[in-house]
Amino acid sequence: MASKQAYQKQIAKKEEAKLLRRLDKYIENHLLFLTDFRVYFDDNMSERDLRKCKNRQKMSGGFRTEAGIKMYCNILSVIETIKRRKIGIFNGIKDMFEGRPVFI
Repeated sequence: MASKQAYQKQIAKKEEAKLLRRLDKYIENHLLFLTDFRVYFDDNMSERDLRKCKNRQKMSGGFRTEAGIKMYCNILSVIETIKRRKIGIFNGIKDMFEGRPVFI
């Protein structure tokens, strides 16, 4: 049993060494989001989008109906898509209501 623990410690040390080498190699990239605000602190856009929904749920004490949830998610989805495509939100929504294509 002692040899198994020693083997596991060896593997752990190898993994730690690999991590330290990677951190040293890419030192300029670590915590880049603190100085360059164009860089996100994570790489998960869907998680950021869901966070907005969760905050809304916490602030208002929850959604009252299933229809309200669906309506909120649909509106948020359209707004986020417009923002990602770098179209003005007001102009994008206005074009949608006037029947002009927004997403080409």
